[in-house]
Amino acid sequence: MIKRILLKDIATYKEQVEINNLRKINFFYGSNGSGKTVLSKVIANPDNYPTCEVKWGNNSKLKTVVFNEDFVRNYFYEPEELDGIYTIGEGARDIEEKIEERNKEKTQIENEKKSLDITFGQKKEDLKKVDDDFRELCWDKIYQKYQNNFDEIFVGYKNSKQNFAERLLKEFSENTSQLQTKDYLTQRYDLLYKEELKIINELNLISNDIITQFKEFESNKILSTKIIGKKDVDITSMIEKLHNHDWVRQGKQYYEQNYDEENKSYICPFCQQATPDDFKKKLEEYFDETYENQIQELINLIEKYKKLQKELTKYFDDLLLTEGNKYFESKKEDIKNQIELIKKTVENNVILIEEKKEKPSEDVKIQSILELLNKFNDLIVGVNNEIKNHNEIFNNQKNEKKKLNSEIWKYFCDEIKPEIEKYKKEKTDIEKAIVNIKEQIEKKDGEIKDIEVEISKLEKQRKSVKPTVDSINMLLDRFGFKGFILATTDDEKHYRVIREDGKSAKENLSEGERNFIVFLYFYHLIQGALNPDENITESKIVVFDDPVSSLDSDVLFIEVTLIKDILRKIRNNEGNIKQIFILTHNAYFFKEITFISSRDTKNVRTDTGYHIIRKVNNESNIKFYETNPIKTTYQLLWEVVKNENADCICLQNSMRRIIEFYFNTLANLNEEDLLNKFIDPNEQKVCRSLISWINVGSHDVFSSIDYSPTSEEIGNFKNVFKNIFSKTGHSAHYNMMMGYNDNQE
Repeated sequence: MIKRILLKDIATYKEQVEINNLRKINFFYGSNGSGKTVLSKVIANPDNYPTCEVKWGNNSKLKTVVFNEDFVRNYFYEPEELDGIYTIGEGARDIEEKIEERNKEKTQIENEKKSLDITFGQKKEDLKKVDDDFRELCWDKIYQKYQNNFDEIFVGYKNSKQNFAERLLKEFSENTSQLQTKDYLTQRYDLLYKEELKIINELNLISNDIITQFKEFESNKILSTKIIGKKDVDITSMIEKLHNHDWVRQGKQYYEQNYDEENKSYICPFCQQATPDDFKKKLEEYFDETYENQIQELINLIEKYKKLQKELTKYFDDLLLTEGNKYFESKKEDIKNQIELIKKTVENNVILIEEKKEKPSEDVKIQSILELLNKFNDLIVGVNNEIKNHNEIFNNQKNEKKKLNSEIWKYFCDEIKPEIEKYKKEKTDIEKAIVNIKEQIEKKDGEIKDIEVEISKLEKQRKSVKPTVDSINMLLDRFGFKGFILATTDDEKHYRVIREDGKSAKENLSEGERNFIVFLYFYHLIQGALNPDENITESKIVVFDDPVSSLDSDVLFIEVTLIKDILRKIRNNEGNIKQIFILTHNAYFFKEITFISSRDTKNVRTDTGYHIIRKVNNESNIKFYETNPIKTTYQLLWEVVKNENADCICLQNSMRRIIEFYFNTLANLNEEDLLNKFIDPNEQKVCRSLISWINVGSHDVFSSIDYSPTSEEIGNFKNVFKNIFSKTGHSAHYNMMMGYNDNQE
């Protein structure tokens, strides 16, 4: 059924008008030109009116059949022959039972399909929720968490959670980069995206020459050699016995300086006694050339070691002055600690060698520095490796960024790997279920289509255009329409309107005859089909747009009776018509078609709605009523007069019809006497315009009356209308109908 109709920017519906309270049965009352036909055309073909909308329940659109001017023109005036209406023929009971049986099967399958449709929709919602939840998870756990760390990586995804989630899924399936730590990725990202890249010079290592020299020092045997005098000198045994080689060597220097000129002898510096003449010679023999050479070698060694110490210290000092090298700075503390350790070791070795110089007879073992130097160089090599990587990045920034980006996406995927795997499994399971349900739905659709094809074949066997002809001719005869009938053409697919002699009568029908036969044709059409392939029992929505005119009074009762039979079936859920719209300007027809018997306990029907269409200032609006708002035609006319916003033409016509009905029925109106009671010429024109209705009829053209009030003159027009009642002695009736009390002017 239709649940809602929206009218906007069409004809007199300038502002949006919504009709929401639609029922199975919907009555619309409105004067000519108020907007009824526009409504019927929108219902018939909503696609032709893009600013309007027809909303169907459950989005299930039904076939719509509309009786309006277009129908009369398209089906009666323009074609030479009427299309045949296929209905059930005689002797088709067996076929009908088969159709009924197949329809039951179809209904069962349709119900099963509806259940599948519901499940299909639920699965779609489940899939949407899984997708939505995953998008939010990706956004919260990756984007929100890392946007400040890797801002450039998110370019193009900051405004689309869906695109971001899809990128993560793609990377999860395709990314083969090596998984890196966050610290590594952050450092690389800062280097490539935040810093101004430039070439950094590598650091110098401790030279191989320095290391070789230290190695030579450590292998020199002079430090472990006991430097003592000659063995075959007679004082040797004494010196060795006392182990005072170094003491004697030092004393020798003082001894040689302590010569007594008077006694012509050397004096011992320790005991101050004169020594034998050959004692000096014996000392010189003990400390011979070999001894002196060894001492000199030791002295030279000390000088070289100190020189090497200075070179190493200068290297360290220069190295520590390095600036603008973040890789060096990151290892600077370790390097400084290693330098201090090396310096301290060298200083200790210098002390040991100096002690050897003072005590050459003692052997000395210095601490090896080679391992410390190598470890130091290893630190520098590590820094240089980082510098090399840095410089490679500088020389190949584009590829390095590409590589880093891939590594970052790899890290993201690994961060939520369990969630991605869970999502993919849930999504796959739901998609498999959707495919399975869809296949079942398609299978049900195929089964329904097969049944419909079978039903269509069966219906062709039982359908005929002849029953419609017989039914229409019977109604024409029963209600006194003589002289013409409907007859089938030779191909038994069309109808002709003919006289008793077989000649065409279509062109010579009176308006009443034409209106009645077109109505009967439509009445049978909504219960049949124009094509034998169509399903006669297909659910339909029917619209009657002014099915009777004021000249149809002699057949109005017949049409009301036939339409009421349709209403009865709709209320009882019988037949294939599921919803009906009846639009009319004829108050008597409206009263008859909406009549509820006093014996009917349901004076207020939940399946029926009433609507009044009004046009004010050339703009239409529609008001809904739960109960019938129109009691009689005469009351309706007075309602127009009481309405302050009534259209000028509508108001004028309503006043004329009131005067026609009231004064013809209840008063003996003498036109000339009444006109003479109005002295003002303008008031006489108004009065003549109103009472002329009595003689000419409500739909004729007033060739002799050219007076029509403007909106500014409407007050004068109402005054003349009121005075017609007062000057004829019927003010009480006027006051009663206007709702005034006796004292009210």
